[in-house]
Amino acid sequence: MENKKMKAIVYHRHGPPKVLLPQEVDMPIPKEDEVLIRNYGSSINTADVFYRGGYPKVMPLAIKGVLKLIMRLRKPRRKIPGCGFAGEIVSLGHKVTDWQVGDQVYGYAPKGGACAQYLAVPSSIIAKKPSNLSFLEAAAVPGGAGPALVAFRDVTRPQKGMEVLVIAASGGIGTFGVQIAKHVYGAHVTGVCGPSNQSMVKAIGADAVIDYTKTDYTKGDKKYDIIFDAIGANRFSLCEKILSDEGLYVTVNPVARLGNVFKMKDRRFKGVEADESAAALNLLREWIESGKVKPVIDTVYPLNKTAEAHRHYETGHSKGRVVISID
Repeated sequence: MENKKMKAIVYHRHGPPKVLLPQEVDMPIPKEDEVLIRNYGSSINTADVFYRGGYPKVMPLAIKGVLKLIMRLRKPRRKIPGCGFAGEIVSLGHKVTDWQVGDQVYGYAPKGGACAQYLAVPSSIIAKKPSNLSFLEAAAVPGGAGPALVAFRDVTRPQKGMEVLVIAASGGIGTFGVQIAKHVYGAHVTGVCGPSNQSMVKAIGADAVIDYTKTDYTKGDKKYDIIFDAIGANRFSLCEKILSDEGLYVTVNPVARLGNVFKMKDRRFKGVEADESAAALNLLREWIESGKVKPVIDTVYPLNKTAEAHRHYETGHSKGRVVISID
């Protein structure tokens, strides 16, 4: 019996966005501990770009060169990109007892596969979709909120009224950082962004906004208890000048700037990895349903325009999250 087919984005070699091609492929068959999800949305994350063979703009050229050489010598381990997803369960592996067909869920698939109409994932990694979000809005949460969640819940634990600076506040991670720091922990938040994004950053909760094209925020007199660098845009040696004595500098990309490598033992320097677990997604769902946090979506692309979505993401100028709609 021939396997059923589905629409997907596939890449057979590493390279620029043009390697991402629309194609019909076999639908996955869930294993005994997996669920099969009819997927309606995915989101572009740095991990998707990296595994495809692209690199963040802030990464040093020397590191990019070495990684590109390695990628050229290897074939992709993952054929279908996409980590964040949101959809509806259509079938269950025989050992899955905590979910039902028809449940609306969202999650993060670390092995990719979310740029497709269907994906099979372990039942342990999914969470109930926030009831007040559409599938596309829900797909914008995994991969964006996770680093900000760790930065504030696990590393800095801000107290009410603390001064927090969010660098790249208008981006896919920064928009979550602003909201979590302000609406969950009650901090006084200053966002750093470009001139066209100031009104949006204020609308989601920032008490003040700095236009980095006009003002060098590292040379101001104000001290911050927490600096959250949401893309690895700056060096700790510059940011420590505006940290309070007990302040913390937290970055999602600790090696984006070579100088930071020599600062990793400093007690005030912290690198964070995302928490994309079901427990984290359930906590985010509570915050979203209570109105404290919401995803900011820059652009929605259809599945067959995934390459174009990657190009836009790699400009580094997206306002919030870049999302893929899957019909």
